[in-house]
Amino acid sequence: MATGLRTFTRAEVKGSQGDGPLYTIIDNKVYDISEFIPDHPGGAVIMTHIGRDGTDAFYSFHPESSQETLSNYYVGDLAPEDCLDQQEDDFIREIRELKREFERLGYFESDKLYYLFKATSTLALWGVSIYLLARHGDSIGAHIASALIMGLFWQQCGWLSHDFLHHQVFKNRSFNDMVGDFFGGVCLGFSPAWWKNKQNTHHAAPNVHGEDPDIDTVPILAWSNHALEFFADVPDDELAIAMGKFMIGNQSFLIFPVMVFAKLSWAMQSILFILPNGQKGLPRNARVPVGILEQLSVGLHWTWYLGLLFLFVKTPLRIALYLFLSQGGCGLLLALVFVLNHNGMPVVTEQEGSKMDFYSLQIITGRDVKPSWIVTWFTGGLNYQIEHHLFPALPRHSFHKVQPQVQAICEKYGINYHCTGFVDGTMEVVNRLDQVAKVARKLNQKQD
Repeated sequence: MATGLRTFTRAEVKGSQGDGPLYTIIDNKVYDISEFIPDHPGGAVIMTHIGRDGTDAFYSFHPESSQETLSNYYVGDLAPEDCLDQQEDDFIREIRELKREFERLGYFESDKLYYLFKATSTLALWGVSIYLLARHGDSIGAHIASALIMGLFWQQCGWLSHDFLHHQVFKNRSFNDMVGDFFGGVCLGFSPAWWKNKQNTHHAAPNVHGEDPDIDTVPILAWSNHALEFFADVPDDELAIAMGKFMIGNQSFLIFPVMVFAKLSWAMQSILFILPNGQKGLPRNARVPVGILEQLSVGLHWTWYLGLLFLFVKTPLRIALYLFLSQGGCGLLLALVFVLNHNGMPVVTEQEGSKMDFYSLQIITGRDVKPSWIVTWFTGGLNYQIEHHLFPALPRHSFHKVQPQVQAICEKYGINYHCTGFVDGTMEVVNRLDQVAKVARKLNQKQD
């Protein structure tokens, strides 16, 4: 950590990279975070704001206590001519004031009985699934029903784990992480460290090409014309280019079959991430510490799940059927929600994203889905995607309270606030895939 305080220009901060000091700006103060990156609890997401102003991202993700830790890396101030007037941008000022108002109104205080109900009702799905398998083991219908309910149980566990790991429920972050590990690791089979690394980076740079891992799905799916650079980057003799040409050229038709394998793919990525040397290929400052308890939680998931199959499912064919229906069903249920959150919305380049304020980027890249009790339950509250991205620590039961004011501010400042129905939103996603697929097919014809 640098010890001498000095004055920086924004150009100097922007130019920090490589093995030298790595600067970020918060409240017009400059911090050298190069030594802090490996110890950052949120993982490598901190690297998305190297050389940038991270003020609003910092306050969106961190409690007040983080200020003390941050102060250890303070190295100087911005030059007066480069300082941003925090009151200069009326839109940013009003969003910040809105957050303070929501805090005063108690919207950030979770309803513990609500989350107790969500937890117990979700675990009840697990109980019903096991009951059908244990008591009606000879019935193929019971096997199918049990597998599909298991998939639904996992999906709902994903939403609960999401809430706890975003620290929406308890003030004690360690308690949130522990419960999130139970629902995410033991119940669902996803590593919280893997999820946080992926999710936090997504929140910091949603739909930013080259930064958001959620749209880095080539050669399976391409969400913008930017992603078609893949065809130029991969040598023609590699199998990946052939697969990419087929998959992306037909992606508007293949999206739903791909969804079926989403849960299993994420589970495998999660396992590889937490294995010893699982992050060996990542730069040292991008690696995330993984505790033994987290590894045990994911191991426990596969122990109870596979043990259940061998205990109550009698034939290899039925075991295979149960595996496919439960894993595939969960993948489809998760992906149907995930693609609605941001896919089909504007994708921006890193350069374009760096010029946008934090809040505008969250809004224009997100899609809300019109609420009803069934939609909000099925999506785990993520149908309020814009509100969630603006206020990640806001409990899901408060989204409906803040939505009208968020939409009103967007309309006031001419910022596109997109809200649509579940089916219409899904069709927007399919249509975007079709648009990119047509461009991909034209590129392929030129190459051929």
